[in-house]
Amino acid sequence: MQLATLFGRTLRQAPAEADTLATQLLWRAGMLRTLNDGEPVLLPLGSAILRRLAAILGTAVQNDGAQEIVVPTTTTASWSDTVTALARRDIDSYRQLPQLLWSWRRRKRLATRPRGLVDMPTPTTLSWAVLALDEEQAQQHLTVTRNRLSIALHQCGLDHVAAALQAPGTVTIIVDSLAKPVATLDCPACGFRAPLEQAPLAPLPPYVGPTPTMSLVETPNANTIAALAAYLDIPTASTAKALFFTDRRDDAQRLVFAVVRGDREASLAKLAAAIGAGELTPASAEQIVACGAMPGYASPVGVHDVLVVADYTVVNGTPLVAGANRPGYHLRDVIYGRDWEATLVADIAQAVVGDPCPRCGTARIEGYGAAVGTITAPYQTALPIQDAGGQNRPLWIAGIELDLEPLIHLGVEQHHDERGIVWPAAIAPVDIHLVTIGRGEAVVTAAHTLATELRNAGWSVLIDDRDERAGVKFNDADLIGAPWRLVVSEKLLAAGQVEVRRRTEVQATVIAQAKVIAWLQGVSTTSRNKE
Repeated sequence: MQLATLFGRTLRQAPAEADTLATQLLWRAGMLRTLNDGEPVLLPLGSAILRRLAAILGTAVQNDGAQEIVVPTTTTASWSDTVTALARRDIDSYRQLPQLLWSWRRRKRLATRPRGLVDMPTPTTLSWAVLALDEEQAQQHLTVTRNRLSIALHQCGLDHVAAALQAPGTVTIIVDSLAKPVATLDCPACGFRAPLEQAPLAPLPPYVGPTPTMSLVETPNANTIAALAAYLDIPTASTAKALFFTDRRDDAQRLVFAVVRGDREASLAKLAAAIGAGELTPASAEQIVACGAMPGYASPVGVHDVLVVADYTVVNGTPLVAGANRPGYHLRDVIYGRDWEATLVADIAQAVVGDPCPRCGTARIEGYGAAVGTITAPYQTALPIQDAGGQNRPLWIAGIELDLEPLIHLGVEQHHDERGIVWPAAIAPVDIHLVTIGRGEAVVTAAHTLATELRNAGWSVLIDDRDERAGVKFNDADLIGAPWRLVVSEKLLAAGQVEVRRRTEVQATVIAQAKVIAWLQGVSTTSRNKE
């Protein structure tokens, strides 16, 4: 590559739309731009980083014996649904297990997925899954691959992500980031983190108090939770909140009735994930009436033709006040399981600061981070697999997904200085930034000859033979951040020498041109051994 003809020029100043330090450096280094609609685009140098990340992580999962599949970019199915659908067609016996599958996927980012850093509309995602006959086998392979990916990310200079990959259970992988794109709820005791919109609530203990008979009570003008609680002189936690949505997917739509405790809000992200929703929008008054409910006084008691989703906070047996589906009336002492039932019970309420951690019970605090993927702990499917005894047992699946574009952003956050980016060697867009000083044809010819020799030895090279001052070229080299900068000038050429400087060092070294490749190979080998 030649800097003079490379698509994506360097900039002295980043535009106002580059709102984080890492994004500013990516813009200035000619690696990132945005389209007119604001969507980010990786330019050739940025794409080179992506390819290197993909190669290292792809090798990591293949080393565990995973087989690659190619998934259409047009699919809207989740990774787990994709793997399950394939298993249903091709796996029916324990003799075929375990199976390890992986894929590079580019598909539209789900509305329920937390936003990333370099937030591509179709992120490049490494998706890996294990299909096994039992939980122990699935967990064993999940642990091995998690460790392999952690080692690979460490090679890429991304230690924080590697540490996050050790998180147990089904979690969003969240790492600290100066950009703070995702609000989180964090446990200060056990370290459990989750995006605020998806943070799980700890289950409530079963209710053990009295269970009076349900009764009708007049509640004039009490068409909100606050007005109802004030009129009956009860806490909002003693009420049931009714929320209606339309779920639109392709050309179809369905009505969804979500029920949460009155002191809680519904999390649209959790609700959408629970029901596999497309786009959730507020339902119209006409739609609500059509299912037998009444806006402002809606109740899950007696509704029809609607998907009713109940949060765990309303199904533990506590008597609650709910609507009566009549204007000006509510029902007292409504109990789940006795007076009504939901189509689905799920964790759909919004967690807040101070809620107990679902793992250790400690009050959670507000935090911020970046979402870079997910780890899915082993879970049972409904797919029957025949075991050695001829009995059908459910197939177990576990998985990992990693988005690559946020890793590029984190790489810049963790590796830069006042002059620009300092890429770790494993993911640098090029290995060597070769600069010519002087306008003589002999200098340019010598530089291109050296570049060819370096490429033949396995190094990637970016040549800067522009007609620019030395200071401009050196500044651009530091900004782009290749691990090595080599300089060829008339003076050095006359002496048969080349100037070599590592990006992390201040002083350059002058060595014989004939020994450059051997010298670089020796220094690089020593550096790898130290790591």
